[in-house]
Amino acid sequence: MVLRFRTLIFFLFLIILSGFLAIFSLNFFSAAESILREEAKTSMQQSAAAIQRELEAQLRLLDQELAALAMTDVMREAVTTGSALQLQRSIEGSGLHGAEIKSHHFLVVSSFNYERCYVLKSRLLEIGSGSCEQIYRAYSQALTEGWSSFRSGTHVLLGKDYLITDTDNRVVGRVIGGIKLSDNRLFLSQLVNRSAAQIHGAQLLFDGVAISQYDPNQAVSTNQLTSHMLSLPNLGSSLGLQLDVNADQIGVLGKQMLRLIAGGVLVGLLVSAFIALILSGALDKQLQKLLRHVRDTVDSSSKGEWNAGTIAEFNHLGKEIDTMVQALTSHRSELHVANERLEQALREKRAILHQLIHSQEQERNHLAHELHDELGQLLTAVRVETVLLEYDVDAKDKALEHIDKIKHLVADMYETVYDRIMALRPAELDDMGLSESIRQIAALKSLQQTGVEVFLDIEDVVLPGDADIHLYRIIQEALTNVLKHAHASCTNVVLKQEETHVLLRICDDGAGFDESKGIEQFGGFGLLGIKERCEYMGAELKISGDHGVCIEVSLAIRHEECLEP
Repeated sequence: MVLRFRTLIFFLFLIILSGFLAIFSLNFFSAAESILREEAKTSMQQSAAAIQRELEAQLRLLDQELAALAMTDVMREAVTTGSALQLQRSIEGSGLHGAEIKSHHFLVVSSFNYERCYVLKSRLLEIGSGSCEQIYRAYSQALTEGWSSFRSGTHVLLGKDYLITDTDNRVVGRVIGGIKLSDNRLFLSQLVNRSAAQIHGAQLLFDGVAISQYDPNQAVSTNQLTSHMLSLPNLGSSLGLQLDVNADQIGVLGKQMLRLIAGGVLVGLLVSAFIALILSGALDKQLQKLLRHVRDTVDSSSKGEWNAGTIAEFNHLGKEIDTMVQALTSHRSELHVANERLEQALREKRAILHQLIHSQEQERNHLAHELHDELGQLLTAVRVETVLLEYDVDAKDKALEHIDKIKHLVADMYETVYDRIMALRPAELDDMGLSESIRQIAALKSLQQTGVEVFLDIEDVVLPGDADIHLYRIIQEALTNVLKHAHASCTNVVLKQEETHVLLRICDDGAGFDESKGIEQFGGFGLLGIKERCEYMGAELKISGDHGVCIEVSLAIRHEECLEP
């Protein structure tokens, strides 16, 4: 698969930007849980502080109202000369009770010597049937500085006492006022509604027992709730506030944050893809400009000049390419002239080689004819004269021994001359063709005499022109190399006629040679001669030396150029 440079750059930038985005997202997500827990903790702390402030504000308002009520003439008269009924009517007549009923739920008024003790209760909340002395006694047992929570019968109250003085500032009585804590859902809801966190329930505890509950009617399983205890030390050590929050709130926030991160990642990927597209487009534009510049400069063969762009590296590269193209262009004509000279020299070399091979074959033919016509006739004449001389000499003459030696020497000379004639130009090549001439090669007989197995697969082939003598010389030279250098145990000679070519293969199982060092190390001149003859015929030559030497010659033929054998 081939990709464009612009596509690769796009994906490269996209991967880099996506990597940075992924690292940021992972770091942010790994810190999200601790951030959410810290946020939940901070929210609970803020909620506790808000509830505490709301409670202090309500108690401060109640304290102001009760303090003002204790200083009224109605209270002085109640503890000196009045009765509970008169006090009730006086308070209702003055309108104080109507104003105060919103804040306090009960009043306990007594004289200094406890001769008179009255209990005034709100009509809206039930605080029990406890007498003045019982309420006063319970309050006194739980008395702390400021507001005190105490149990009166089955109800839990929160109260504070105030002194009643006469006009001479003498203490003539005291009043205890406050609110009901048990079963006071309204009071509890007012506190919880000030919470910064989402509260799913609240309980007001006294001595560890729930005395008031608040349930906002939200459908949350109790298994999903977790409780946080808020102590109220200013109202007594026995009083506490339990807040129930959704334990899965962090998970909900986490899911919301995860959706936020996913949206951010998606937007980031889109932005990254857009940025990568712009950057890859800019780089691809500069690259295409550079390629066009190189192509135009090379095609025009003239001095080009790079037009500077916005990327400094491409500008530098363009100038360097200008320099290289100019240098290459300046040497082009010189290389062209040198190439023409080399081609001409190669053509001349081939022509000389062809002429040399042709002349060599002609010279061999001429020499073979001269040896056969002249030296052969002379040797025949000497043999005839020796035979005649043998008849003229007496049988007992010692000259007969010398005549016999001369006859043998003449026979050896004739055999030697015949071998030389066959080496120069085998007579079988003209008389019986190439296939029979191959079987008469002297090196083939020498290989058989030295114990080398020779396998011949020779077919009658149709060859153009003088290709037969060249194939004969190639086989002759290859077998001579096997005899001299190969140290082989067997050799194969194959000559076949294919549809479009003639195939010649000579292989042995000898030592072979290192192909990386060239063919000169193994019968080099003989193999070079084979190569030259293949070039002369236009044949394809393959020589391998891995496992012995294998020479393969493929000579293409056209039937209209072939001669019948």
